[in-house]
Amino acid sequence: MEECSVNLKRVMAPLDLSAYSEATFTYALTLARSLGAELIILNVINSKGLEALDLVSAQGYAVSKEQYLEKVQEDRQADFERQFLARCGNVPVRLIFRVGLPYEEILKAIAKEQADLLVVGTKGRTNLAGTLFGTTAEKVFRRANCTVVSVRGPEHCRLPQ
Repeated sequence: MEECSVNLKRVMAPLDLSAYSEATFTYALTLARSLGAELIILNVINSKGLEALDLVSAQGYAVSKEQYLEKVQEDRQADFERQFLARCGNVPVRLIFRVGLPYEEILKAIAKEQADLLVVGTKGRTNLAGTLFGTTAEKVFRRANCTVVSVRGPEHCRLPQ
């Protein structure tokens, strides 16, 4: 039997700033700290939400998708710094933004960043789409080329008080 070596250097956590992000972040940070690994926080700006900007622009209104994305990223950067990055202590951490369909961008980021472990919440901003089409988490579980840890929502998590 071949020996299997496990060396986890990069833990990735896709966070969407929903109520479920806290539990996912707590697990990812705890794992990264325990493993002596780098924590990569990924936020995907869903391209489906940008379709409305294209429609408004097509009507002749001066709407810049680039300016909108820049502002959204700037606002989210501040939110992530305040809510999550400030709590990482001595754990090396990077925040990455991507634009596109969340499950596709998560899979691309796993490959590009060479993540060894993905910590993903089972719920996020939308639940209706999950009921109709399958959740982002389900799509990632089926296609990820690294180990995936599933974090259930805050109602199932014992977070510190």
